[in-house]
Parts: sequence; structure tokens; C-alpha cells
Amino acid sequence: MSLYEAADGILETHVTWEDVEKQMQTTFGTKATFGEKKKTTNISDLKGFMSKIAMVEPDWQNVEEGKTLPDKFVVKISSQLAFAALSKVMKFDGEDGFSEEKLKKLGVLTRDVHNREVEVYKLLVRFNHNDIPYTKVYGLKSFEDENDLKGYMILDFVPNIHSLSMHDSIPVDTLEHLIRGVSTFSALAETLSPEEKAFAGGPEYLELFFHEIFNDEQLERQFNTLRSSFNGEHSNLVEESIKILQHYKSLVRKYTKISELLGFKLVMNHGDLWQTNMLLTNNKEGKLKLEAIIDWQAVATLSSGLDLSRLLMGCLNAEDRRNRGNELLKLYHETFTNVLGKELFSFQELQDSYNLYFPMMAIALLPMAITFLENSGTIPDEEKANVREKTLSKMVAMMEDLIEVHEYNLKNYPEFLRI
Repeated sequence: MSLYEAADGILETHVTWEDVEKQMQTTFGTKATFGEKKKTTNISDLKGFMSKIAMVEPDWQNVEEGKTLPDKFVVKISSQLAFAALSKVMKFDGEDGFSEEKLKKLGVLTRDVHNREVEVYKLLVRFNHNDIPYTKVYGLKSFEDENDLKGYMILDFVPNIHSLSMHDSIPVDTLEHLIRGVSTFSALAETLSPEEKAFAGGPEYLELFFHEIFNDEQLERQFNTLRSSFNGEHSNLVEESIKILQHYKSLVRKYTKISELLGFKLVMNHGDLWQTNMLLTNNKEGKLKLEAIIDWQAVATLSSGLDLSRLLMGCLNAEDRRNRGNELLKLYHETFTNVLGKELFSFQELQDSYNLYFPMMAIALLPMAITFLENSGTIPDEEKANVREKTLSKMVAMMEDLIEVHEYNLKNYPEFLRI
């Protein structure tokens, strides 16, 4: 059996009801059982692709007097089922998605990133900082070896979540809380010993990403998707953008050595900040409220600009990114410096790091934006035309900004950009 094959456990994974029940009994010091009327709901859609996520509603039986047990909770189970399905949608390795050989190889990565996220949650509980919103932890199970098929996390269920997709923009005020959260986490991580930080990925993050997911053949398919998205419109802008993205793809190994080459400080990044990796609700005033930052699987020690380039490019509309982007960079820098108690990197270094990572993040974001839209089952057909127009407009702004950022990088880091 493997992580990419369906099994007879919860949501077709290898994790069973018995596994989860025993963990909850241990956590809450109870002998109560889930009961025959227990229910599970798949809430995985658009919430990550390295796992299956189940909302569990136990029918608690024989609860001890005075014991309070959660009536709902979430089980996040590491699995390749969703990733295998995504590979077909994105046409990774061709029309049929990843081959069995590729999926076997990616099983190593799946186990690694799950164990990494487990370690992050241990840190979140240890830090327990008010500015880092995270979901309460009920149980964590790492993969013990390459043959272990049961890696999961049991977390508190956050109700009334306002789901966002890739085409949705998030107000600046809402992102402020998130930026304080990730910068606080990164600063607190600087207080850890090298041994305590060893679980995180390293500066080879982009090399791994492009080697395993976006190889040259896949990138060419992505670029063709980008071309076809506009049906000939904005052809000059699209071709200029593709030319720039191809140039940056050739620089991947330099990014692994960005600290050595440019002196940029490396700090712990979330690594995958986008709309579905944050839990948001609407508060009483109708404004979005950040409840938790989730999916910490890609945590890696990188230059500070990676998280921010991914976040601002993908989550802000063009006007907010252009008019208030620097304001958010400044918030990150000030928060990090205040929490750590000293300045580890200058604001200028943060700005330059953001600009250098902007094109690298655009390589994935631009082609994926329209693909996610076209394969989304959550948008009613009558709304798709309007959403598509908004998405294309957002993509045009990304490409315009990409060209401007590239010109800045050429002027300030000509040697780094030389192939």
C-alpha cells in the first residue's frame, strides 16, 4: 500500500477511527467512545493538496461526569490522493498527471513535510504568542519511517469559515494581522538553537520546488496556458512576462546561495502563504477576521522576502499592492525587529529580497490562477464569466508589476541576474 492509493480508513486514507479515538482518549484523559452515530465530513476542497481534511462529529458515549469533550474537531491526514488528482488538473508530467514512479518518489516528500508541520505545531504551542493565530492542537502523529502510512494531526474545528479562492483579494487591514503573525513566528524562531531549527527546510527550497513540480517541460505547458488564457489579448505583455520568468527560472541555484552571494539574512518562512492557508471569518461588522494561519508544511529557512512576495502578489488587488505594499513590508520589518529585540536585517534588505523573489513566485502564480478558476467546482456557472474577467485583470496587473520589478532588480543586482 502507499499514500497515493485509496484505503478503507477515514476519507479513503490509512488512518482509522480507532487511531483517532485512541488519541482523543489520551489527550482528554477519558474512556468515552465516539459512538455508532459518529459522522465525518470532507472539508478538503481548496484547502491544500498534501492531505485529506475531515471534520469529525463524534457521538460521545459514556462521558465521565464533569468531563467536557469537543463536539467537533478536524483531522488533517497526510495523503497523496489530492496531489495525484491535482497533477491531472494541472497536467503535471502530461495529461494523466504524475506517473506511479513519480508518486512513489513524492511519498518521501509527503512524509517529510508532514513531520515538518508537526514540529511547527509543537513550536506554536510552545510560543503560544497572542499575535500568532493558530488552531488548538488535540493530537499529533508523525510518520515514523518510510513504510508508515499514518501521519495526522487532530486540531480544533473553527466554525463559520469564510472560504476564499485564488482569484479573491484580501483587504490590507486583514493581511496586517497575518503579517504580524508570520513575522512574530520568524522572529521567535531566531531564538531557537540550530538543533531546534533543524527540522525546517533550507535555502534549497526553490530548487526542490522546480525540480519536483515545475520542471522545464511542465513550465512550458504552464506558459502555454498563460498564453491561451488571454486569447491573443495583451500578447506583448504576456510574451515579455514569459521571457522574464524563463530568465529567473535559470537562476534557481543562485537563490539557494542568496545569503552567500548578497549577504541576505535567512529566517524561517511559512513558505506557502495564500488564500486557502488562512482561516477567515466575517466579524459582526462584516469584515474579514483572521482566525488561524494553517498549512505550515513548507516552512523553510529563507530570505524574508519569499513569504511576502507570495502573499502580496497573490492576495492583494493591484491597487492595494501598489499603494500599500511598502506599508505591509514595513509592518513585517518593525514587528520582527521588536519581537527579536534587535535588527537582523534592514528594511532595504527586506524590500530587495521581496523584489528578487517576486518573479520566482510569479512563475507559479500566473499560470495557476486561471487553471484553478477553470477547474473550480465552487463557483456557479452564472458567475464564472465575471470571476474570469476579475482573474484576468489581476493577472495583467501581476505581469505589469513583474516587468517593473525586473527592471528594478536589473538595476540593483545585475551580477546576481546574470546567467
